[in-house]
Amino acid sequence: MTASAAPETGREVGLRGRLEQFGLATVLTFLDLERRSGELLLLASRGVGRLWLRHGRVVRVRIEGSRRTRKPALYELLAWSDGRFAFTQTDTSEVDDEIGAPTAMLLIEAARRADEQQSDASAATP
Repeated sequence: MTASAAPETGREVGLRGRLEQFGLATVLTFLDLERRSGELLLLASRGVGRLWLRHGRVVRVRIEGSRRTRKPALYELLAWSDGRFAFTQTDTSEVDDEIGAPTAMLLIEAARRADEQQSDASAATP
Protein backbone atom coordinates (compact mmCIF):
# COMPACT_ATOMS: atom_id res chain seq x y z
CA MET A 1 0.00 0.00 0.00
CA THR A 2 1.52 3.30 -1.07
CA ALA A 3 0.62 6.98 -1.34
CA SER A 4 0.55 9.05 -4.53
CA ALA A 5 -1.37 11.82 -6.26
CA ALA A 6 -4.69 11.12 -7.97
CA PRO A 7 -4.23 12.65 -11.43
CA GLU A 8 -7.95 12.97 -12.15
CA THR A 9 -8.68 15.01 -9.04
CA GLY A 10 -5.41 16.61 -8.03
CA ARG A 11 -6.05 15.30 -4.50
CA GLU A 12 -3.46 13.17 -2.78
CA VAL A 13 -4.23 9.47 -2.57
CA GLY A 14 -3.54 8.33 0.96
CA LEU A 15 -3.59 4.60 0.31
CA ARG A 16 -3.48 2.51 -2.81
CA GLY A 17 -2.73 -1.02 -3.83
CA ARG A 18 -3.89 -4.17 -5.60
CA LEU A 19 -6.84 -6.26 -4.45
CA GLU A 20 -4.79 -9.38 -5.15
CA GLN A 21 -2.42 -8.31 -2.36
CA PHE A 22 -4.86 -6.67 0.05
CA GLY A 23 -8.49 -7.67 -0.30
CA LEU A 24 -11.24 -5.12 0.20
CA ALA A 25 -12.10 -6.57 3.62
CA THR A 26 -8.52 -5.96 4.77
CA VAL A 27 -8.53 -2.40 3.41
CA LEU A 28 -11.86 -1.63 5.07
CA THR A 29 -10.66 -3.09 8.37
CA PHE A 30 -7.56 -0.88 8.25
CA LEU A 31 -9.58 2.25 7.42
CA ASP A 32 -12.04 1.40 10.19
CA LEU A 33 -9.25 0.98 12.74
CA GLU A 34 -7.73 4.28 11.63
CA ARG A 35 -11.20 5.92 11.65
CA ARG A 36 -10.57 7.48 8.22
CA SER A 37 -13.07 9.48 6.20
CA GLY A 38 -12.97 9.70 2.43
CA GLU A 39 -13.61 7.89 -0.81
CA LEU A 40 -12.32 4.44 -1.75
CA LEU A 41 -12.17 3.81 -5.49
CA LEU A 42 -11.98 0.27 -6.90
CA LEU A 43 -10.92 -0.32 -10.51
CA ALA A 44 -11.30 -3.92 -11.67
CA SER A 45 -12.09 -5.98 -14.73
CA ARG A 46 -15.64 -6.23 -13.35
CA GLY A 47 -16.08 -2.47 -13.26
CA VAL A 48 -15.66 0.57 -11.04
CA GLY A 49 -16.80 0.69 -7.45
CA ARG A 50 -16.88 3.61 -5.04
CA LEU A 51 -17.25 3.53 -1.28
CA TRP A 52 -17.55 6.54 1.00
CA LEU A 53 -16.40 6.22 4.60
CA ARG A 54 -16.93 8.42 7.62
CA HIS A 55 -14.74 7.78 10.65
CA GLY A 56 -14.03 4.28 9.29
CA ARG A 57 -17.66 3.35 8.66
CA VAL A 58 -18.93 2.66 5.16
CA VAL A 59 -21.77 5.12 4.57
CA ARG A 60 -22.42 4.83 0.82
CA VAL A 61 -21.55 2.33 -1.94
CA ARG A 62 -21.94 2.55 -5.71
CA ILE A 63 -20.95 0.33 -8.63
CA GLU A 64 -20.88 2.16 -11.96
CA GLY A 65 -23.47 0.76 -14.37
CA SER A 66 -25.16 -1.33 -11.68
CA ARG A 67 -28.51 -0.82 -10.03
CA ARG A 68 -27.15 -2.34 -6.82
CA THR A 69 -26.54 0.13 -4.02
CA ARG A 70 -26.13 0.01 -0.28
CA LYS A 71 -25.33 -3.35 1.35
CA PRO A 72 -25.91 -5.52 -1.77
CA ALA A 73 -23.37 -3.40 -3.67
CA LEU A 74 -20.88 -3.72 -0.81
CA TYR A 75 -21.27 -7.51 -0.71
CA GLU A 76 -20.64 -7.63 -4.47
CA LEU A 77 -17.51 -5.46 -4.17
CA LEU A 78 -16.17 -7.65 -1.37
CA ALA A 79 -16.22 -10.58 -3.82
CA TRP A 80 -13.90 -8.76 -6.25
CA SER A 81 -10.50 -10.42 -6.03
CA ASP A 82 -8.56 -8.51 -8.67
CA GLY A 83 -8.04 -4.88 -9.53
CA ARG A 84 -6.72 -1.77 -7.85
CA PHE A 85 -7.90 0.42 -5.02
CA ALA A 86 -7.14 4.01 -4.06
CA PHE A 87 -8.32 5.81 -0.93
CA THR A 88 -8.47 9.59 -0.85
CA GLN A 89 -9.12 11.27 2.47
CA THR A 90 -11.93 13.82 2.08
CA ASP A 91 -14.72 15.37 4.10
CA THR A 92 -17.73 13.05 3.90
CA SER A 93 -19.90 14.85 6.44
CA GLU A 94 -22.38 15.78 3.68
CA VAL A 95 -22.73 12.16 2.47
CA ASP A 96 -25.89 10.47 3.80
CA ASP A 97 -25.35 7.25 5.74
CA GLU A 98 -27.20 4.76 3.54
CA ILE A 99 -25.68 1.72 5.24
CA GLY A 100 -26.36 2.23 8.95
CA ALA A 101 -24.08 -0.51 10.26
CA PRO A 102 -20.54 -0.75 11.63
CA THR A 103 -17.90 -1.95 9.17
CA ALA A 104 -17.08 -5.01 11.30
CA MET A 105 -20.71 -6.17 11.19
CA LEU A 106 -20.82 -5.72 7.41
CA LEU A 107 -17.68 -7.81 6.99
CA ILE A 108 -19.04 -10.55 9.24
CA GLU A 109 -22.27 -10.66 7.24
CA ALA A 110 -20.33 -10.72 3.95
CA ALA A 111 -18.24 -13.66 5.22
CA ARG A 112 -21.39 -15.50 6.31
CA ARG A 113 -22.95 -14.98 2.88
CA ALA A 114 -19.81 -16.17 1.10
CA ASP A 115 -19.67 -19.30 3.27
CA GLU A 116 -23.34 -19.97 2.59
CA GLN A 117 -22.84 -19.62 -1.17
CA GLN A 118 -19.83 -21.94 -1.04
CA SER A 119 -21.80 -24.53 0.96
CA ASP A 120 -24.71 -24.32 -1.48
CA ALA A 121 -22.37 -24.72 -4.43
CA SER A 122 -20.59 -27.74 -2.94
CA ALA A 123 -23.93 -29.34 -1.94
CA ALA A 124 -25.17 -28.97 -5.54
CA THR A 125 -22.09 -30.74 -6.92
CA PRO A 126 -22.62 -34.52 -6.99
